Amino acid sequence: MNYHAHIYWNNLKEKIEALATRTYLENLGCILGRIWDIPKGPHPLPMFQVKYTSKNQKKVEQYLNNKSLTILLHEDIGKDNIRDHTIGARWIGKPLSLDLEKLK
Repeated sequence: MNYHAHIYWNNLKEKIEALATRTYLENLGCILGRIWDIPKGPHPLPMFQVKYTSKNQKKVEQYLNNKSLTILLHEDIGKDNIRDHTIGARWIGKPLSLDLEKLK
């Protein structure tokens, strides 16, 4: 199974923490997406995406659970983006409202 994490920030302190998190995740073998300093797609805050698999899921999610950031974790089934970002998702930190229309 494939997974995505979207790691958000809303100020400089959170961005610094997010970028430190990014470095750690890269060392775990995750694939890192572009850093967006503006809202992108359905995401209401700046963020970057992390791709990982069931092979390193436990390590990735244990690490992210200890962060003070807002993070969306979701399955990447690839057939239904809305499902992946809702039913197949969970939040660490404060949940955000996604613009699901942009996933259609």
